[in-house]
Amino acid sequence: MSTRSRVILTFLALSSGYGIAAADAVPAYTVWAKEGVPPPEPVAAKITLGAYIFPGWYRDTGRGDYPYRTHDEDSEWKRCVAKQPAPRPLLGFYDDSLPEVNDWHIKWALEHGISYFAFDWYWNAGEKRLARTLEQGFLKAQYADRMKFCIHWCNHALDWKRDGKPAPLDFSVKALTEMTEYLADNYFRRPNYLTVDGHPVFMAFVPGGLVEANGGPAGFRAALEAMNKVLRAKGLKDLYFVALGGGGKYGEAGFSAFTAYSYYGADATSKYERKRGYSMPYEDMVTHFETMWGAATRKSQLPYIVPVGSNWDDRPRARESASVITGKTPALFERLCRASLTHIDKSNNLAIIEAWNEWGEGSFIEPDREFGFAFLDRVRKVYTDAPEAHTDLVPAAAKVAGFSVLSAEERAQAQALESQPYPPPPLAARTTRITVDAPLPAGAPLKAWEFDAGTAEGWIPYQVEPLKVAEGILRTRATGDDPQLTVQRVGIDVQALGGIALRLKASPDASGCEVYWSTARDPGLSADKSFSFGLQADGAWHTYLISRKPEGKWSGTLDKLRFDIGTAGDTVAIDWIRMYSTPQP
Repeated sequence: MSTRSRVILTFLALSSGYGIAAADAVPAYTVWAKEGVPPPEPVAAKITLGAYIFPGWYRDTGRGDYPYRTHDEDSEWKRCVAKQPAPRPLLGFYDDSLPEVNDWHIKWALEHGISYFAFDWYWNAGEKRLARTLEQGFLKAQYADRMKFCIHWCNHALDWKRDGKPAPLDFSVKALTEMTEYLADNYFRRPNYLTVDGHPVFMAFVPGGLVEANGGPAGFRAALEAMNKVLRAKGLKDLYFVALGGGGKYGEAGFSAFTAYSYYGADATSKYERKRGYSMPYEDMVTHFETMWGAATRKSQLPYIVPVGSNWDDRPRARESASVITGKTPALFERLCRASLTHIDKSNNLAIIEAWNEWGEGSFIEPDREFGFAFLDRVRKVYTDAPEAHTDLVPAAAKVAGFSVLSAEERAQAQALESQPYPPPPLAARTTRITVDAPLPAGAPLKAWEFDAGTAEGWIPYQVEPLKVAEGILRTRATGDDPQLTVQRVGIDVQALGGIALRLKASPDASGCEVYWSTARDPGLSADKSFSFGLQADGAWHTYLISRKPEGKWSGTLDKLRFDIGTAGDTVAIDWIRMYSTPQP
């Protein structure tokens, strides 16, 4: 029996326990038994296609308080992924600060039509986190010059310190220009840095925080001008600054384009919803991406970089409270990829996949033991004209073991887990019922905000302005991607609440409404105390009646209620908001 035949049979045996449908049979691969990584054989894509890279898989030991305080120390391999039966990368529990590991990533990506990596990059006023993957691994890889890269600035809260003490995020002009100096000197000057018409592509995860910290769009434009002056002084072009989120006000603030990290979820018309501790079908996720792409491109004020999802399953991190998208197959992923092509913005011809290697969140297209190269092969099939027949190479087992940050004993313990059942949690049947323009419940409301007195009646705005009340109508416009209207001290028992009704008019193609709540017993607002519903996309007045069965955290006495309607640029008018009692039997 040939070496290649043994590889094929071994891999198919490893994969048989996963129940892969015959139509999605796992492609074979060939072991590369020699030293080093063979040169990539790139294939040209129809578009410029990238993938987000989550760094930090080099981490080994730490204080054991991951993920909150020691992001540069504690290993997700050790504490998360290896503690569950799946997933299992073909490269094992690798150290991604090794150039050779990055060479395998580069080779696999280029041979399937992916030409750039967007590295998650953690920086706050000169302090870095998880930088070794990029700076010691990718940039020192043998084939790095063949792969484009860009920076995705994850400008959110982390274990930031200053003089040994917790530090806030610093988005001042001084901090931004100092960061730009570092970016220019260490990344932007490199010939393989991703550009659009010569402008270095730079992404921000929380663009609204930058705009708000600088006093609004005009203030941030001034800050951006200061950043660009740094680049011009070094002979570089201005930033192609990409906002993650809606494309509304970000054009006013000087951003060049917009995209998203993902759109994991389900449309309001789905029988299922995304919910912690439960799962939802992958097919419904595909439909939701198509819905969100359509909404983004119809009302876009900026060029769009189309985001393509892979999957979500954060059981390695979240355990019992995980949110899982179940039933992924290469065929469904291919459908998603193919649909993305109809939304490509011709001004930049860019798309990005989330993600290459988010193993702790189950978002990956990097080859794994369950599907092998099946997802990358679908990328090659959809985005390139290259022949489907090709040979995928992988390093030998001894080499994979040498990449590992785990000891042989730890790897054996992880392998023992792989035979254990790993069923997803039950599907989350949608518990929130939304009816539009239906008759309202009989009787007077338990509580109502009618806006007849010319005031907001206690509703507090965030990322919406101006907030005006006139002629019994509250009107406002979302200035960020997290617009909020919040009221406190509601004082209504959920058990007595039959429905929440509101009459509103939103601008055409407003993305929907998220509802958050807190109770007297559980006062914090959080994602596990929320639900969402879609809006009629015609810009006309409609009455929405929300009914939800009391269960779990939707119980007790309501304290806060928050409506997040639309995204940046959407206008909203609210005639009234009412709370009705449960009908008596």
